[in-house]
Amino acid sequence: MESQYRKHNIYLLVYFVIIVMWLGSVLIKAARAPGDQILFEKGDYYDCCEGWYDDDGNVFNIEKLVFTKEDVLKEKVIHYQIPEDCKLKGGEAICFFSRGMDFTVYTTASEDSTYYGSEELGSRTLYEYKQNSAHLSGSDIGLTVQVVPINTMDKYNEISISIIPTEYSAFILEMRIEKASDYIYSEIRTRLPRFLWSIFIVFFGLSILLYTQFAMERKREEKTVYYAWGAHALIVGTLLTVESQLLQILTGRPEFINSLKYALGLLISFPMAVKCDSITKYPHKRFSHIIGAIVAVIFAFEAAGSYFFNTSLYRLSLLSVFLIAVIVFLSMYFIYKEIRNRKKLKQTGVSIFINIMSLVNGFVWAIDLGLYAKSARHMTDWGRIMRVFYITYLFVILIFLLRLSIIRNRQAALAEKYKIASRTDALTGLLNKGAYIEKEAELTGKLISSRTQGEKGFTFAIMTLDLNYLKKVNDNLGHEEGDKFIQAAADILKAAVGEHGETYRTGGDEFLAIIYGEDPEAVYQSIVKDLNNRLDEFNQKANKPIKLSFAYGHAICTSSQNYSIHDSERIADKEMYECKHAMKAER
Repeated sequence: MESQYRKHNIYLLVYFVIIVMWLGSVLIKAARAPGDQILFEKGDYYDCCEGWYDDDGNVFNIEKLVFTKEDVLKEKVIHYQIPEDCKLKGGEAICFFSRGMDFTVYTTASEDSTYYGSEELGSRTLYEYKQNSAHLSGSDIGLTVQVVPINTMDKYNEISISIIPTEYSAFILEMRIEKASDYIYSEIRTRLPRFLWSIFIVFFGLSILLYTQFAMERKREEKTVYYAWGAHALIVGTLLTVESQLLQILTGRPEFINSLKYALGLLISFPMAVKCDSITKYPHKRFSHIIGAIVAVIFAFEAAGSYFFNTSLYRLSLLSVFLIAVIVFLSMYFIYKEIRNRKKLKQTGVSIFINIMSLVNGFVWAIDLGLYAKSARHMTDWGRIMRVFYITYLFVILIFLLRLSIIRNRQAALAEKYKIASRTDALTGLLNKGAYIEKEAELTGKLISSRTQGEKGFTFAIMTLDLNYLKKVNDNLGHEEGDKFIQAAADILKAAVGEHGETYRTGGDEFLAIIYGEDPEAVYQSIVKDLNNRLDEFNQKANKPIKLSFAYGHAICTSSQNYSIHDSERIADKEMYECKHAMKAER
């Protein structure tokens, strides 16, 4: 799984480099392209989709204008006469969306017009738009806002548009005469809710990625699932943000924005594959690597083709439908395998749940992209199904993560409880020998590090103690009294050591303390004095035939000494046994 995690990161790095290079070149060329596509002029509102006619006199709705493959790169001229009921006050503009076409808008003055401005009778060019004037990526760079200023005198003239479709899916939407600023603001207001929904998805993805990176203590394979979740949400949210059209309306340069949309449309399949691949319990071929390689190859060829040969980027979205369909079918296969083998496998519930959610997500995504490919004239509504589903999907995932976090916290609390229990002596509440072995290893590492770095200031004391008369209490008064005897001794020792160190019970009647301080020797002497005072006070109050007492010894450990902690323990034990013999001799 470590190798798999590393490969996924390599794929992401490759994608990042390709996308940055591609979109960077598109952005540079877009910045160099002449002219503006959004002009904030003032005017009045009038719907002018109806009433257009061609040179043969056929009348039609301009939104229903269609082209065939034979029409591509061939000029088609259509005309419109502004009606009498359209009241113009000056500074108006013809506002609309266009896709996949170059065009020129001009007027031709009628015989009763007062305008004659050229050699031909009143012919005057109002606006010229070349979709690929900057040689940008492909012939289908997406919807573009067009704003064509007109004059009050043009009301009596014929408005003509010379259209050269660069692809057969070219079309015009929402043609009207109004103030350009009002048109732009109305489009912004219309798209703002979708934009905000999409931004919510973006922030959700970023939150998951940041949570995984900085606040998550999980196994590598679990982190991969969360990374895939976050990356999936981030890409989907960014794609839906771009699809809302708000950014390209505000910037007036759709080339870069739509190139990003096509790239994200293909890239979405990789985190879906990683997610399915990482959580599936049943052994398989790790197909996310295959999907990742396919995506990288398609990216490279499409980027080169669109940049150098002006091929269509539109196929990127269609190819993503194919890849997502593959993921959907493989998810169905994994779900079938895991349900079939659920008795053999443990904890398959989470895996099946995530696979089912990915399956539904893939179906919705494929349906939305299918509608996008089938009905190009409704591109401004694309992503509505996916957006609503994904918001619902995120809330389901949040509930799942909350439930999983509660379970994890309970498990962590139990684990901490068991860890404390495993390091604590059940009878006295002191740290046990296992805890001391861990501490011993930690202190050994600090001593070695201090010696290596030439530091001599690290020092502490080891105090070993042996409880006297325990066998006599057990033999004469019983083990219950012996336990009370040990507990009393432990309480007194812990109180004497206090905040100066840590106290351990390392055996039946054996205790040990690690003492810190700038002068451990002085601290040790004060602890011994306090310990003896507390023992005398306890024995006077208890007034029992067998007195409570310790034999003890100590040794100082410093980073400047050449012997180990074990050698210090032996020195402390030797001193303790000398103390014990002296106490026996005194008795």
